[in-house]
Amino acid sequence: MFFHHQEVVKPVYVQQTVDVWQCPDCIGWMQKEFTVSANPTCPFCTNAMVEGTREINVLEQNC
Repeated sequence: MFFHHQEVVKPVYVQQTVDVWQCPDCIGWMQKEFTVSANPTCPFCTNAMVEGTREINVLEQNC
């Protein structure tokens, strides 16, 4: 029998800066593009969130 083993392709991640809402009192944060409220509250401690930016790893599209 012949088994063809394909080469394992590791995912490639790139750093991207995104706008976020972050909680000043705990570690909670969420991307702005996924919020439904103009002034969201923290889902962990229910405090008001402030605007900020974060660098996240995004999977690179190899199409």
